[in-house]
Amino acid sequence: AMVKAIDEVEFKTDDIVWGTSIGCSGRQTYATWKGDSFAGTHGRVYVIARGLRVALPPEKKLVLIYPGGGLLPIRAWPMESYVTVAGKLLQAGYAVGIIGLKTDRQLADVIAGQLDTTDCMNLAGFTKTMQDLLVLFNIASLLITNDGGPGHFTALTPVPAIILFGPETPVLYGSLSPKAINLHQQVNCSPCLTAFNHRNSPCDGDNVCLKSIDPEDVMTKALDLLEGR
Repeated sequence: AMVKAIDEVEFKTDDIVWGTSIGCSGRQTYATWKGDSFAGTHGRVYVIARGLRVALPPEKKLVLIYPGGGLLPIRAWPMESYVTVAGKLLQAGYAVGIIGLKTDRQLADVIAGQLDTTDCMNLAGFTKTMQDLLVLFNIASLLITNDGGPGHFTALTPVPAIILFGPETPVLYGSLSPKAINLHQQVNCSPCLTAFNHRNSPCDGDNVCLKSIDPEDVMTKALDLLEGR
């Protein structure tokens, strides 16, 4: 089973498209005719944006993860926890896509490298607009994300989400989506980021609040959402 992303189109004629496929196993050149023989080989093909396609094997569900912290890295769940959950999802037969900004590609490469399977792909930096991201959400079955923009944007789509909160509280900043789980492990010092302290945390990057969220708990909730329990 293959999961691939197409990140560049080299040239196009009326009848054929050439491009480069990206997977954890590396690059290879492909050509597809109108009607898309790529889809016939690999299952379902979705055009996310110009030059970006995602191909999924038949019946395989896609789970997206957003491990980046954006402007506030302290809001990020530990990378090792994402690797643990993503690995369990892959073992359970799901495909995993890692999303983020172009600046998140190095982190996403590390995660994809540890998982080491073509059923995991690095999409960080490929969704260049809000529209690209929302199209991707519409083909996914679940998003697991740090507190930040992507988790809130899922409210515009049918995709359920697990949003991990720590330095900020879901009481004020939780998703408006009825399909979202705002997961928060209460500790005495959380929440610590406010407009009143200019979002400066006293924990100096040691975000115990997020480290205390158990990957097993996230995995259980993920399977509940994916399997409709």
